[in-house]
Amino acid sequence: MVDVGNWDNSRAVNLPGEAGDPDSRHYRDLVSMWLKGEYFPLLYSRAAVEAATESRIHLVPGTQTK
Repeated sequence: MVDVGNWDNSRAVNLPGEAGDPDSRHYRDLVSMWLKGEYFPLLYSRAAVEAATESRIHLVPGTQTK
């Protein structure tokens, strides 16, 4: 559900996982939420995302080999 008046008030749940692949280990991650009619926050603003951030992964490009 997207709240265009307050983007950070948006909510979501994706039952079959991001890829929809039944063989994925994450395929059923959100089933219990969906069955209970629960949703997770779908945050948009930088402030809301940073406030909810639990960890970060810093990716850097590797060297290119020929």
